[in-house]
Amino acid sequence: MRWFLAALALLATPAVAAEHTFDIVDRVGKFQTFYVDATRAALTGDARFALWQKEDGIAAVPPGPDGDAMARTLLDAAWDRYLPLMTQLPSLTVQAELDAREAFVRINTLLKTKDVPIHSRLVLYVGQFDDNAYTLPPMNGAPATTLMPVENSRLRLILAHELTHTVHIHLAGVKNSFGAPVGETMFLEGLAMRVAQRIYPGEDETAYTEMPGDAGWLANCYAKKDAVLAGIVPDLDKAGRDVATKYTFGTGNTGMHREAYCAAWIVMGRLIANGIKLAPLARVPESQMVDVMRAAIAMK
Repeated sequence: MRWFLAALALLATPAVAAEHTFDIVDRVGKFQTFYVDATRAALTGDARFALWQKEDGIAAVPPGPDGDAMARTLLDAAWDRYLPLMTQLPSLTVQAELDAREAFVRINTLLKTKDVPIHSRLVLYVGQFDDNAYTLPPMNGAPATTLMPVENSRLRLILAHELTHTVHIHLAGVKNSFGAPVGETMFLEGLAMRVAQRIYPGEDETAYTEMPGDAGWLANCYAKKDAVLAGIVPDLDKAGRDVATKYTFGTGNTGMHREAYCAAWIVMGRLIANGIKLAPLARVPESQMVDVMRAAIAMK
């Protein structure tokens, strides 16, 4: 393990100034159009969901039919909460932009990227009050992109987490998205949680790790950490939607939800406790992430 720690400590960035670009796309208006159209037509159920898919259609769910079913459930549950939200959307959007720009600067400062060209993109939209968000790697000519609902009650910390992914994707050459090997997902999520904790310190650990409505998750994670880590080891190299869903949205080996996040929080914490800084960790190539997580699980 010492060779690995030493190699990470030697990682450095070149001493040439580079440009940072941060694009913000406002999709809130698309939701407002959908809401007005659906309300005027008194749409419900399948018809309302079909219009949502056509006119707006953003939710933090897995791709595919299972994700569509989750999105439909989320939209139906959120519908009655949208009317009072409509008048708040302008101020929420302005605040989201301010928080995002601040977080982007803090992340790049922490990860020492002033000599690395970074191009990140943020899409602001109206979600389903699930306080969730997600990030995509560069595709179809767009840079790494975070999709963030403006009504998120933990907006600043979730922005810090997700925008870390957009910067990390540049530094580590990440190409995979949902369905990446489990060990890679652990690495990405562990780094994002720990960066958010570092740039916005002082919150309880649950603020960086738990989802709303999942009180006690982190305590359960700590209580089951040995079983969680032992159970996830055989699947570190496995990839695909099914295994990704199991360890992120679904129920894992110990009966916990989001076991990949539990394992990620624990093992990234071990690396940091052993003296590894977040900046060199962010530069571990995508091809080596699974092996790094495997080595970190074996650490004590």
